[in-house]
Amino acid sequence: MATGYEKINLIKSKLKTPMSVAMLADALGCSPRTVFRHLEVIEQENCGLRKIKREGETRYVIQVEEQANFNQSVVKQLEKIKKNLPATSAPDIKTLKLLDKVIGVLQTTDPDEFKPEAVTTDPDYVLDYGPFCDDKIQDAMVNRALKAIHEGFALKIRYRAATTEEGLKSCEIFPVKVILRMDTLYLVAGEFNEKGEEVFKNYLFENIENMSETNHSSPRFNFDAHTHYIYTFGKYTDETCKAEDITLEIRSKWLQTQFERAHFYPEISRRYDRSKNMIVDMKLRVTPDFENWLMGAASDIRIVKPASLRERIKQKMKKALAEMDG
Repeated sequence: MATGYEKINLIKSKLKTPMSVAMLADALGCSPRTVFRHLEVIEQENCGLRKIKREGETRYVIQVEEQANFNQSVVKQLEKIKKNLPATSAPDIKTLKLLDKVIGVLQTTDPDEFKPEAVTTDPDYVLDYGPFCDDKIQDAMVNRALKAIHEGFALKIRYRAATTEEGLKSCEIFPVKVILRMDTLYLVAGEFNEKGEEVFKNYLFENIENMSETNHSSPRFNFDAHTHYIYTFGKYTDETCKAEDITLEIRSKWLQTQFERAHFYPEISRRYDRSKNMIVDMKLRVTPDFENWLMGAASDIRIVKPASLRERIKQKMKKALAEMDG
């Protein structure tokens, strides 16, 4: 259970956006009276707490002096550059127009209108998605999702599902984690099913067409990445696919090294036979990407069990060879 000190700090993080007492009580899972008591403590700290009227109710927001000034020092510097910049050539005129646009964005002093775009903190961090992927991921969108997770707010997104032809759909989600898995970046969001149980869904960043912040508080979820990807090989997390006990004989040294370095959950078991082949015991869901991987590494792997998996891979390879010959 959170202490009073922890709840006060949580309220402060929430008050970067104007919130009512009812909204804060819902976010903290406590009574409005408790929220009022914490607000009185925050007000005594002289940290910039102020009241505003919005949608017919009183809301609270923390605005410190530095926030009120926003980017005014930067605006003044840009104004000096603009003043000293000649307008005698087409490139100069283009630069002046760009400066006017930047100054217009930065010179607000109204905290309710100031919505800065997220900027990546590490321009040298490059994600290479390979030749078969379109890199449509924007750093601003990723950072906006991380900001919502840190501050505990819901996001509104326009999303195109990868396996349907329904087109774009708009929905509000509760983000809990950003995960890079198998060269694909996911936004993991939580929700509650009909039984009140926590359920987590993956949203591909490359399929998110638009993302905007809300002032709706996100519930607290108990998310664990290991549990989320239990019995998973690759990108698939479909729990309707039953996990199976699998044993593989790994013959090549390079692939043995891959298994020594790889991370599985649950952990795999490794041992060596007399021929120095690695025997790997694992429990996985037999998904399409796992079967495709087995076919690609067939010359270095023997499927010991289950026999049904071995037979299925043999039939797929026979079909592939027949189609190549045809």
